Amino acid sequence: MPNLPRRLILAGLALVALCPALLLAADSTKTVTGYWEGTITGQRGEVPFSIEWIAAGDNAWKGTAECLPQGVRNFAFNTTKVTGSAVEFALTGLPGDPRFKGQLAADGASISGDAEQGSNAMPFRLTRATKPAPKPDAHAVPAKGEAGKGLAGQWRGAISPAPGVELRLQANFEAGADGKVSGHLLSLDQGSPPISIETLTEKDGAVRFDVPRIRGGFEGKLNADGSELAGEWSQGGRNTPLLLKRLPAKR
Repeated sequence: MPNLPRRLILAGLALVALCPALLLAADSTKTVTGYWEGTITGQRGEVPFSIEWIAAGDNAWKGTAECLPQGVRNFAFNTTKVTGSAVEFALTGLPGDPRFKGQLAADGASISGDAEQGSNAMPFRLTRATKPAPKPDAHAVPAKGEAGKGLAGQWRGAISPAPGVELRLQANFEAGADGKVSGHLLSLDQGSPPISIETLTEKDGAVRFDVPRIRGGFEGKLNADGSELAGEWSQGGRNTPLLLKRLPAKR
C-alpha cells in the first residue's frame, strides 16, 4: 500500500499535463473563424443571411457577407472586433451601413444580438454551419445575349440601386395571335411571384413599359441584332441603368 499515494500523485500529474491540450481543443471552436448562417428579424419577418470569416492575423478577421433577398453577394468587410465573447462588425458601404453587436455562445456554436441599419434596430442570430458546395447559378445574367427579332422571349439583367447591391430581374414577353405583346417581371433574388407588365409599347426598337404594382417602369432601346435591350429602370423617383439580355429560346 505504500506505493498507492505515489500512483495517485502520478495519475494526477498526468491529468494536469493533459488539461492544456483539452482547453486548447475547446477554445479552438470559440472563435468567429468559419462559415455562419442565420437570420435578421425585421418588421416584415426573417431575412436569411450568411457570413464567412477568415483569420487575418492576431485577433483580426476578413469577412464576406451574403444576403441574397437584398441583392448582397460576396460583400467584403474587415471591421470585425472580438472582445471576450462580444462580437462586433459592420458592413460599411451597404445602405444604412448595417452594424452588428452580439455575443458568442459559450459553446462557440452561435452568435446572437442586435443589428442596426440607419435608425432601425433588429435582432439577429447566426449559427455555425458547413459551407455549402458551389453550384451553378440558375439566375446568372449571361455575358452575351442571343440575337433575335422582336420582344417575344425571356430577357435577364440586373440593377444596382445602391453600392454593393445587385438585384437580378427577368422580363418574360409573349406575342399573342393578334401580334400584341404582353409580359411579366420577376425579381429573381427576392423570389417574388410574377408581376404584370402593363402599357407595353415598342416602335422602331424603342421599348417602354410600366409595372404599376411596384411603381416601376422601364424605357430603352433594342440593339441592332436584337440581343440586348439597354435603358433605365425607374422606381420611387430614382433611375437605374438596366441592360436586359435575351436568353436562348427554350428547347
